[in-house]
Amino acid sequence: MKTHNIYLIAPLTVALSILLIIPERAKAQDLRSAYFIDNYTYSYRLNPAFSTQRNFLGALISNLNAGTNSDIGVSTLLYPYNDKLVSFMHKSVDRDEFLAKLKQLNRIDVHVNHNIASAGFWTTIKEKPVFQTFEINMRNATTAKIPYNLFSFLKGGNEDNFFYDLSNVYGYTHTYLEIASGTSAKFGKLSVGARAKLLIGTNKISLKVDEMFANLDGSEWAIRSNAILRASGGGVKQELMQGALGEYDVLRLKNIKFKPLGFGGMGGAIDLGIKYEINQYINVSAAVNDLGFIVWRNKVNGLNDWNTFIIHKEETDVIGNMGTIFNEIVNRLKSVYEFVPMEKNYTSQSLSLNLHAGAEFKMPFYNKMSIGVLGVLRNSNINRYKEVRFSLNATPLKWLSLSANTAYTTFGWEYGGMVNIYAKKFSIFAGTDSYYFKMTPQLIPIDNCNTHVVFGVNYLLTRNIFK
Repeated sequence: MKTHNIYLIAPLTVALSILLIIPERAKAQDLRSAYFIDNYTYSYRLNPAFSTQRNFLGALISNLNAGTNSDIGVSTLLYPYNDKLVSFMHKSVDRDEFLAKLKQLNRIDVHVNHNIASAGFWTTIKEKPVFQTFEINMRNATTAKIPYNLFSFLKGGNEDNFFYDLSNVYGYTHTYLEIASGTSAKFGKLSVGARAKLLIGTNKISLKVDEMFANLDGSEWAIRSNAILRASGGGVKQELMQGALGEYDVLRLKNIKFKPLGFGGMGGAIDLGIKYEINQYINVSAAVNDLGFIVWRNKVNGLNDWNTFIIHKEETDVIGNMGTIFNEIVNRLKSVYEFVPMEKNYTSQSLSLNLHAGAEFKMPFYNKMSIGVLGVLRNSNINRYKEVRFSLNATPLKWLSLSANTAYTTFGWEYGGMVNIYAKKFSIFAGTDSYYFKMTPQLIPIDNCNTHVVFGVNYLLTRNIFK
Protein backbone atom coordinates (compact mmCIF):
# COMPACT_ATOMS: atom_id res chain seq x y z
CA MET A 1 0.00 0.00 0.00
CA LYS A 2 1.34 3.42 -0.97
CA THR A 3 0.53 6.76 0.68
CA HIS A 4 0.87 10.07 -1.19
CA ASN A 5 -0.02 13.56 0.01
CA ILE A 6 -1.54 14.82 -3.24
CA TYR A 7 -4.98 15.83 -4.45
CA LEU A 8 -5.26 13.93 -7.71
CA ILE A 9 -4.58 10.36 -8.70
CA ALA A 10 -5.49 8.87 -12.08
CA PRO A 11 -3.92 7.04 -14.96
CA LEU A 12 -1.14 8.87 -16.73
CA THR A 13 -3.18 8.81 -19.92
CA VAL A 14 -5.67 11.37 -18.60
CA ALA A 15 -3.24 14.25 -18.43
CA LEU A 16 -1.22 12.98 -21.35
CA SER A 17 -4.30 12.70 -23.56
CA ILE A 18 -5.54 16.19 -22.69
CA LEU A 19 -2.08 17.64 -23.21
CA LEU A 20 -1.94 16.10 -26.66
CA ILE A 21 -4.92 18.05 -27.95
CA ILE A 22 -2.70 21.13 -28.11
CA PRO A 23 -1.99 21.79 -31.81
CA GLU A 24 1.79 21.50 -31.45
CA ARG A 25 1.18 17.84 -30.70
CA ALA A 26 -1.77 17.83 -32.96
CA LYS A 27 -2.51 12.88 -37.12
CA ALA A 28 -4.78 13.30 -39.96
CA GLN A 29 -6.56 11.64 -42.72
CA ASP A 30 -6.79 14.03 -45.65
CA LEU A 31 -9.32 16.85 -45.87
CA ARG A 32 -12.85 15.54 -46.56
CA SER A 33 -13.85 18.95 -47.95
CA ALA A 34 -11.52 18.17 -50.88
CA TYR A 35 -13.20 14.89 -51.87
CA PHE A 36 -15.12 16.39 -54.81
CA ILE A 37 -12.63 19.17 -55.68
CA ASP A 38 -11.32 19.13 -59.28
CA ASN A 39 -7.54 18.69 -59.60
CA TYR A 40 -6.79 18.58 -55.91
CA THR A 41 -3.19 17.35 -55.92
CA TYR A 42 -3.63 14.87 -53.06
CA SER A 43 -7.07 13.51 -53.97
CA TYR A 44 -5.49 10.02 -54.23
CA ARG A 45 -5.10 10.06 -50.44
CA LEU A 46 -8.86 10.15 -50.01
CA ASN A 47 -9.43 7.61 -52.77
CA PRO A 48 -6.49 5.98 -54.61
CA ALA A 49 -8.65 5.70 -57.75
CA PHE A 50 -8.57 9.52 -58.11
CA SER A 51 -5.99 11.32 -60.27
CA THR A 52 -5.08 14.83 -61.47
CA GLN A 53 -4.33 16.22 -64.94
CA ARG A 54 -0.69 17.14 -64.49
CA ASN A 55 2.42 15.69 -62.93
CA PHE A 56 3.58 17.31 -59.71
CA LEU A 57 6.44 17.50 -57.21
CA GLY A 58 6.17 18.54 -53.58
CA ALA A 59 8.32 18.81 -50.46
CA LEU A 60 8.20 20.18 -46.89
CA ILE A 61 5.23 22.56 -47.35
CA SER A 62 3.49 20.42 -49.98
CA ASN A 63 0.81 19.22 -47.54
CA LEU A 64 0.48 20.31 -43.89
CA ASN A 65 -2.42 18.38 -42.40
CA ALA A 66 -3.71 18.45 -38.81
CA GLY A 67 -7.02 17.72 -37.15
CA THR A 68 -8.70 16.86 -33.87
CA ASN A 69 -12.07 15.54 -32.73
CA SER A 70 -13.13 15.75 -29.10
CA ASP A 71 -16.03 16.13 -26.70
CA ILE A 72 -13.79 18.46 -24.68
CA GLY A 73 -12.93 22.08 -25.47
CA VAL A 74 -10.66 24.69 -23.96
CA SER A 75 -13.61 26.21 -22.09
CA THR A 76 -14.14 22.83 -20.43
CA LEU A 77 -10.58 22.55 -19.16
CA LEU A 78 -9.43 26.12 -18.46
CA TYR A 79 -11.12 28.98 -16.57
CA PRO A 80 -10.23 32.65 -16.00
CA TYR A 81 -9.13 33.58 -12.50
CA ASN A 82 -7.47 36.90 -11.51
CA ASP A 83 -6.51 37.62 -15.13
CA LYS A 84 -4.95 34.17 -15.47
CA LEU A 85 -6.06 30.74 -16.62
CA VAL A 86 -6.47 27.92 -14.13
CA SER A 87 -7.28 24.26 -14.66
CA PHE A 88 -10.67 22.73 -13.91
CA MET A 89 -9.21 21.38 -10.65
CA HIS A 90 -8.62 24.84 -9.22
CA LYS A 91 -10.68 25.62 -6.11
CA SER A 92 -12.25 28.67 -7.82
CA VAL A 93 -13.94 26.51 -10.49
CA ASP A 94 -17.46 25.45 -9.59
CA ARG A 95 -17.72 21.69 -9.57
CA ASP A 96 -21.27 21.50 -10.96
CA GLU A 97 -20.48 24.00 -13.73
CA PHE A 98 -17.48 21.94 -14.85
CA LEU A 99 -19.20 18.55 -14.72
CA ALA A 100 -22.22 19.85 -16.64
CA LYS A 101 -19.98 20.25 -19.71
CA LEU A 102 -18.98 16.59 -19.76
CA LYS A 103 -20.53 13.47 -21.25
CA GLN A 104 -20.56 10.01 -19.69
CA LEU A 105 -17.77 9.04 -22.08
CA ASN A 106 -15.37 11.76 -23.27
CA ARG A 107 -13.22 11.11 -26.32
CA ILE A 108 -10.15 12.73 -27.82
CA ASP A 109 -8.71 12.01 -31.27
CA VAL A 110 -5.78 13.98 -32.69
CA HIS A 111 -4.32 13.53 -36.17
CA VAL A 112 -1.24 14.94 -37.92
CA ASN A 113 0.17 14.10 -41.35
CA HIS A 114 3.19 16.09 -42.55
CA ASN A 115 4.31 15.43 -46.12
CA ILE A 116 8.12 15.37 -46.41
CA ALA A 117 8.29 14.65 -50.16
CA SER A 118 5.81 13.59 -52.84
CA ALA A 119 5.46 13.11 -56.59
CA GLY A 120 2.67 12.19 -58.99
CA PHE A 121 3.05 11.45 -62.68
CA TRP A 122 1.34 9.91 -65.69
CA THR A 123 3.02 7.02 -67.47
CA THR A 124 2.00 3.93 -69.45
CA ILE A 125 1.97 0.26 -68.59
CA LYS A 126 1.43 -1.96 -71.64
CA GLU A 127 0.22 1.14 -73.51
CA LYS A 128 -2.35 1.80 -70.78
CA PRO A 129 -2.19 5.30 -69.20
CA VAL A 130 -1.79 5.08 -65.43
CA PHE A 131 -1.29 7.69 -62.73
CA GLN A 132 1.42 6.83 -60.23
CA THR A 133 2.24 8.49 -56.91
CA PHE A 134 5.06 8.29 -54.38
CA GLU A 135 5.35 10.08 -51.05
CA ILE A 136 7.07 10.11 -47.67
CA ASN A 137 5.06 11.31 -44.68
CA MET A 138 5.53 11.68 -40.93
CA ARG A 139 2.28 10.83 -39.16
CA ASN A 140 1.05 10.98 -35.58
CA ALA A 141 -2.06 9.42 -34.09
CA THR A 142 -3.36 10.13 -30.59
CA THR A 143 -6.61 8.89 -29.11
CA ALA A 144 -8.09 8.54 -25.63
CA LYS A 145 -11.30 7.59 -23.86
CA ILE A 146 -11.97 9.17 -20.45
CA PRO A 147 -15.15 8.43 -18.42
CA TYR A 148 -17.19 11.10 -16.64
CA ASN A 149 -16.52 9.50 -13.24
CA LEU A 150 -12.79 10.07 -13.56
CA PHE A 151 -13.19 13.81 -14.14
CA SER A 152 -15.68 13.93 -11.27
CA PHE A 153 -13.15 12.23 -9.01
CA LEU A 154 -10.33 14.53 -10.15
CA LYS A 155 -12.52 17.49 -9.25
CA GLY A 156 -12.74 16.27 -5.68
CA GLY A 157 -15.45 13.66 -5.59
CA ASN A 158 -18.86 14.05 -4.03
CA GLU A 159 -19.39 14.05 -0.27
CA ASP A 160 -22.40 11.78 -0.79
CA ASN A 161 -20.48 9.32 -2.96
CA PHE A 162 -18.05 7.01 -1.14
CA PHE A 163 -17.29 4.75 -4.11
CA TYR A 164 -16.16 5.53 -7.67
CA ASP A 165 -15.84 3.14 -10.57
CA LEU A 166 -13.07 4.70 -12.68
CA SER A 167 -12.63 1.76 -15.05
CA ASN A 168 -12.20 1.64 -18.83
CA VAL A 169 -9.73 4.44 -19.37
CA TYR A 170 -7.69 4.00 -22.53
CA GLY A 171 -5.20 6.08 -24.43
CA TYR A 172 -2.31 5.88 -26.84
CA THR A 173 -0.14 8.03 -29.03
CA HIS A 174 2.21 6.85 -31.76
CA THR A 175 4.35 8.45 -34.47
CA TYR A 176 5.57 6.71 -37.59
CA LEU A 177 7.22 7.33 -40.94
CA GLU A 178 5.12 6.34 -43.95
CA ILE A 179 6.60 5.52 -47.38
CA ALA A 180 3.78 5.03 -49.89
CA SER A 181 3.50 4.17 -53.59
CA GLY A 182 0.23 4.13 -55.54
CA THR A 183 -1.24 3.47 -58.98
CA SER A 184 -4.55 4.48 -60.57
CA ALA A 185 -5.97 3.38 -63.93
CA LYS A 186 -9.21 3.85 -65.84
CA PHE A 187 -11.12 1.11 -67.65
CA GLY A 188 -14.01 2.67 -69.51
CA LYS A 189 -16.30 4.22 -66.89
CA LEU A 190 -14.52 2.47 -64.03
CA SER A 191 -11.41 3.81 -62.29
CA VAL A 192 -9.50 1.67 -59.79
CA GLY A 193 -6.52 2.45 -57.58
CA ALA A 194 -4.34 1.06 -54.83
CA ARG A 195 -1.51 2.24 -52.59
CA ALA A 196 1.02 0.19 -50.66
CA LYS A 197 2.69 1.62 -47.55
CA LEU A 198 5.79 0.75 -45.60
CA LEU A 199 5.51 1.97 -42.00
CA ILE A 200 8.49 2.61 -39.75
CA GLY A 201 7.43 3.24 -36.15
CA THR A 202 9.41 5.89 -34.29
CA ASN A 203 7.67 6.34 -30.91
CA LYS A 204 4.66 4.96 -29.06
CA ILE A 205 3.17 5.09 -25.57
CA SER A 206 -0.07 3.39 -24.56
CA LEU A 207 -1.98 2.92 -21.33
CA LYS A 208 -4.89 0.57 -20.76
CA VAL A 209 -6.79 0.71 -17.48
CA ASP A 210 -9.34 -2.09 -17.47
CA GLU A 211 -10.44 -1.59 -13.86
CA MET A 212 -9.88 1.11 -11.26
CA PHE A 213 -11.89 1.77 -8.09
CA ALA A 214 -11.79 4.51 -5.45
CA ASN A 215 -13.20 4.21 -1.92
CA LEU A 216 -13.51 7.10 0.55
CA ASP A 217 -12.47 6.40 4.13
CA GLY A 218 -12.74 9.56 6.22
CA SER A 219 -10.53 12.14 4.53
CA GLU A 220 -8.55 9.57 2.51
CA TRP A 221 -9.16 7.84 -0.79
CA ALA A 222 -8.06 4.25 -1.33
CA ILE A 223 -7.37 3.60 -5.03
CA ARG A 224 -6.97 0.13 -6.55
CA SER A 225 -6.33 -0.47 -10.24
CA ASN A 226 -5.32 -2.94 -12.91
CA ALA A 227 -3.39 -1.21 -15.71
CA ILE A 228 -0.72 -1.84 -18.34
CA LEU A 229 1.74 0.76 -19.64
CA ARG A 230 3.81 0.23 -22.79
CA ALA A 231 6.32 2.50 -24.52
CA SER A 232 8.70 2.03 -27.43
CA GLY A 233 10.85 4.07 -29.75
CA GLY A 234 14.27 5.53 -30.31
CA GLY A 235 16.03 6.50 -27.13
CA VAL A 236 13.44 4.92 -24.84
CA LYS A 237 15.00 3.19 -21.85
CA GLN A 238 13.43 1.27 -18.99
CA GLU A 239 14.88 2.68 -15.78
CA LEU A 240 13.93 1.50 -12.33
CA MET A 241 13.66 3.10 -8.92
CA GLN A 242 12.66 1.93 -5.46
CA GLY A 243 8.91 1.69 -4.91
CA ALA A 244 7.05 3.63 -2.22
CA LEU A 245 7.27 0.73 0.23
CA GLY A 246 10.73 -0.37 -0.83
CA GLU A 247 9.55 -3.96 -1.34
CA TYR A 248 10.18 -3.97 -5.10
CA ASP A 249 11.45 -1.77 -7.90
CA VAL A 250 9.08 0.21 -10.13
CA LEU A 251 9.43 2.06 -13.43
CA ARG A 252 10.95 5.53 -13.28
CA LEU A 253 8.25 7.28 -15.36
CA LYS A 254 9.92 10.68 -15.24
CA ASN A 255 12.84 9.33 -17.25
CA ILE A 256 10.81 7.91 -20.13
CA LYS A 257 11.99 10.13 -22.96
CA PHE A 258 11.73 9.90 -26.73
CA LYS A 259 13.98 10.98 -29.56
CA PRO A 260 12.23 12.75 -32.46
CA LEU A 261 13.53 10.13 -34.88
CA GLY A 262 14.16 6.62 -33.64
CA PHE A 263 13.15 3.05 -34.38
CA GLY A 264 10.35 1.44 -32.44
CA GLY A 265 8.68 -0.93 -34.89
CA MET A 266 7.71 -1.77 -38.46
CA GLY A 267 4.52 -2.51 -40.35
CA GLY A 268 2.57 -2.08 -43.54
CA ALA A 269 -0.79 -0.94 -44.88
CA ILE A 270 -2.78 -0.61 -48.11
CA ASP A 271 -5.37 1.78 -49.55
CA LEU A 272 -7.96 0.57 -52.08
CA GLY A 273 -10.41 2.67 -54.09
CA ILE A 274 -12.86 2.66 -56.98
CA LYS A 275 -14.84 5.28 -58.94
CA TYR A 276 -17.65 4.60 -61.40
CA GLU A 277 -19.20 7.16 -63.78
CA ILE A 278 -22.85 6.21 -64.14
CA ASN A 279 -23.35 8.91 -66.78
CA GLN A 280 -22.02 12.38 -67.60
CA TYR A 281 -23.82 13.84 -64.56
CA ILE A 282 -23.50 11.19 -61.82
CA ASN A 283 -20.53 9.27 -60.41
CA VAL A 284 -20.08 7.14 -57.28
CA SER A 285 -16.92 6.14 -55.44
CA ALA A 286 -15.66 4.25 -52.40
CA ALA A 287 -12.33 3.69 -50.66
CA VAL A 288 -10.77 1.97 -47.67
CA ASN A 289 -7.60 3.61 -46.30
CA ASP A 290 -4.96 2.57 -43.77
CA LEU A 291 -5.79 -1.12 -43.73
CA GLY A 292 -2.72 -2.32 -41.84
CA PHE A 293 -0.75 -2.47 -38.60
CA ILE A 294 2.60 -1.84 -36.91
CA VAL A 295 4.51 -4.33 -34.76
CA TRP A 296 6.12 -2.43 -31.90
CA ARG A 297 9.07 -3.44 -29.76
CA ASN A 298 8.11 -2.42 -26.21
CA LYS A 299 11.22 -1.21 -24.43
CA VAL A 300 9.12 -0.14 -21.45
CA ASN A 301 6.53 -2.62 -20.24
CA GLY A 302 4.86 -2.12 -16.86
CA LEU A 303 1.95 -3.51 -14.88
CA ASN A 304 -0.04 -2.06 -11.99
CA ASP A 305 -1.58 -5.23 -10.60
CA TRP A 306 -4.16 -4.11 -8.05
CA ASN A 307 -1.74 -2.01 -6.01
CA THR A 308 -3.50 0.23 -3.48
CA PHE A 309 -2.80 3.97 -3.10
CA ILE A 310 -3.93 6.04 -0.11
CA ILE A 311 -4.54 9.64 -1.18
CA HIS A 312 -4.84 12.74 1.03
CA LYS A 313 -6.81 15.58 -0.53
CA GLU A 314 -5.12 18.84 -1.37
CA GLU A 315 -6.33 21.84 -3.31
CA THR A 316 -4.42 22.68 -6.47
CA ASP A 317 -3.58 26.25 -7.44
CA VAL A 318 -1.82 25.53 -10.72
CA ILE A 319 -2.03 28.56 -12.98
CA GLY A 320 -0.52 29.61 -16.29
CA ASN A 321 -1.01 28.74 -19.94
CA MET A 322 -2.43 25.44 -21.15
CA GLY A 323 0.96 23.79 -21.60
CA THR A 324 2.17 24.79 -18.13
CA ILE A 325 -0.99 23.57 -16.42
CA PHE A 326 -1.05 20.13 -18.00
CA ASN A 327 2.69 19.62 -17.75
CA GLU A 328 2.18 20.08 -14.01
CA ILE A 329 -0.63 17.51 -14.04
CA VAL A 330 1.55 15.04 -15.93
CA ASN A 331 4.41 15.53 -13.47
CA ARG A 332 2.14 14.95 -10.48
CA LEU A 333 0.67 11.80 -11.96
CA LYS A 334 4.12 10.46 -12.76
CA SER A 335 5.09 10.87 -9.12
CA VAL A 336 2.21 8.85 -7.69
CA TYR A 337 1.31 6.11 -10.18
CA GLU A 338 3.65 3.11 -10.02
CA PHE A 339 4.14 0.27 -12.50
CA VAL A 340 6.05 -2.92 -11.83
CA PRO A 341 8.31 -3.76 -14.83
CA MET A 342 7.39 -6.79 -16.92
CA GLU A 343 9.41 -8.64 -19.51
CA LYS A 344 9.95 -6.58 -22.66
CA ASN A 345 7.86 -7.83 -25.58
CA TYR A 346 6.42 -7.17 -29.02
CA THR A 347 2.83 -6.05 -29.64
CA SER A 348 0.91 -5.29 -32.83
CA GLN A 349 -1.30 -2.23 -33.21
CA SER A 350 -3.70 -1.64 -36.08
CA LEU A 351 -3.98 1.76 -37.75
CA SER A 352 -7.12 3.89 -37.61
CA LEU A 353 -9.12 2.42 -40.50
CA ASN A 354 -10.87 4.99 -42.73
CA LEU A 355 -13.83 4.22 -45.01
CA HIS A 356 -15.18 6.68 -47.61
CA ALA A 357 -18.27 6.39 -49.82
CA GLY A 358 -19.31 9.28 -52.06
CA ALA A 359 -21.75 10.29 -54.79
CA GLU A 360 -21.45 13.40 -56.99
CA PHE A 361 -24.23 15.00 -59.02
CA LYS A 362 -23.26 17.57 -61.64
CA MET A 363 -25.72 20.33 -62.52
CA PRO A 364 -27.30 19.79 -65.99
CA PHE A 365 -27.50 23.55 -66.52
CA TYR A 366 -23.85 24.12 -65.47
CA ASN A 367 -21.55 21.10 -65.52
CA LYS A 368 -18.80 22.99 -63.67
CA MET A 369 -20.93 22.86 -60.51
CA SER A 370 -21.88 19.79 -58.51
CA ILE A 371 -23.45 18.56 -55.29
CA GLY A 372 -21.58 15.88 -53.36
CA VAL A 373 -22.59 13.52 -50.56
CA LEU A 374 -19.80 11.79 -48.61
CA GLY A 375 -20.04 9.21 -45.84
CA VAL A 376 -17.04 8.61 -43.57
CA LEU A 377 -16.29 5.99 -40.94
CA ARG A 378 -13.04 5.98 -38.95
CA ASN A 379 -12.45 3.13 -36.54
CA SER A 380 -9.43 3.31 -34.21
CA ASN A 381 -8.35 0.98 -31.42
CA ILE A 382 -10.43 3.00 -28.96
CA ASN A 383 -12.86 5.41 -30.63
CA ARG A 384 -15.18 5.35 -33.65
CA TYR A 385 -15.97 8.43 -35.74
CA LYS A 386 -18.80 8.85 -38.28
CA GLU A 387 -19.91 11.69 -40.52
CA VAL A 388 -22.15 12.50 -43.49
CA ARG A 389 -20.94 15.55 -45.44
CA PHE A 390 -22.92 17.57 -48.00
CA SER A 391 -20.96 19.87 -50.30
CA LEU A 392 -21.50 22.39 -53.08
CA ASN A 393 -18.55 22.37 -55.47
CA ALA A 394 -17.67 24.61 -58.40
CA THR A 395 -14.85 25.13 -60.90
CA PRO A 396 -15.69 28.57 -62.34
CA LEU A 397 -12.21 28.85 -63.93
CA LYS A 398 -9.80 26.23 -65.24
CA TRP A 399 -7.35 27.11 -62.49
CA LEU A 400 -9.80 27.64 -59.60
CA SER A 401 -11.95 25.14 -57.69
CA LEU A 402 -14.10 25.88 -54.64
CA SER A 403 -16.12 23.91 -52.12
CA ALA A 404 -18.51 24.85 -49.31
CA ASN A 405 -19.89 22.06 -47.14
CA THR A 406 -21.57 21.02 -43.94
CA ALA A 407 -21.48 17.71 -42.09
CA TYR A 408 -23.25 15.93 -39.29
CA THR A 409 -20.64 14.01 -37.29
CA THR A 410 -20.22 12.00 -34.12
CA PHE A 411 -19.43 15.32 -32.41
CA GLY A 412 -22.27 17.36 -33.95
CA TRP A 413 -22.60 19.74 -36.91
CA GLU A 414 -19.53 21.09 -38.72
CA TYR A 415 -19.02 23.64 -41.49
CA GLY A 416 -16.09 23.58 -43.89
CA GLY A 417 -14.73 24.80 -47.18
CA MET A 418 -11.76 24.75 -49.52
CA VAL A 419 -10.00 26.82 -52.17
CA ASN A 420 -7.80 25.05 -54.75
CA ILE A 421 -5.70 27.04 -57.24
CA TYR A 422 -4.37 24.89 -60.08
CA ALA A 423 -2.22 27.21 -62.20
CA LYS A 424 0.23 26.45 -65.00
CA LYS A 425 3.36 25.98 -62.88
CA PHE A 426 2.04 25.44 -59.34
CA SER A 427 -0.90 24.44 -57.21
CA ILE A 428 -1.82 25.93 -53.86
CA PHE A 429 -4.69 24.87 -51.61
CA ALA A 430 -6.13 25.64 -48.20
CA GLY A 431 -9.21 24.31 -46.47
CA THR A 432 -10.91 23.18 -43.30
CA ASP A 433 -13.53 20.59 -42.39
CA SER A 434 -14.56 22.50 -39.27
CA TYR A 435 -14.46 26.23 -38.72
CA TYR A 436 -15.20 27.97 -35.43
CA PHE A 437 -15.58 31.65 -34.75
CA LYS A 438 -14.60 31.37 -31.08
CA MET A 439 -10.89 30.56 -30.87
CA THR A 440 -7.95 31.37 -28.64
CA PRO A 441 -5.06 33.45 -30.03
CA GLN A 442 -3.34 30.08 -30.62
CA LEU A 443 -6.28 29.08 -32.91
CA ILE A 444 -7.64 26.49 -30.45
CA PRO A 445 -11.47 26.15 -30.54
CA ILE A 446 -12.93 27.38 -27.25
CA ASP A 447 -16.17 25.40 -26.97
CA ASN A 448 -14.91 22.14 -28.51
CA CYS A 449 -11.88 20.75 -30.30
CA ASN A 450 -13.36 19.52 -33.58
CA THR A 451 -11.26 21.00 -36.33
CA HIS A 452 -9.20 19.93 -39.34
CA VAL A 453 -7.07 22.17 -41.55
CA VAL A 454 -4.90 21.55 -44.62
CA PHE A 455 -2.50 23.80 -46.52
CA GLY A 456 -0.02 23.04 -49.28
CA VAL A 457 1.98 24.27 -52.28
CA ASN A 458 3.20 22.03 -55.13
CA TYR A 459 5.17 22.49 -58.34
CA LEU A 460 3.33 21.34 -61.49
CA LEU A 461 5.20 19.93 -64.47
CA THR A 462 4.05 20.93 -67.94
CA ARG A 463 6.26 18.23 -69.48
CA ASN A 464 6.27 14.62 -68.33
CA ILE A 465 9.88 14.03 -67.33
CA PHE A 466 8.96 10.63 -65.88
CA LYS A 467 8.27 9.00 -69.25
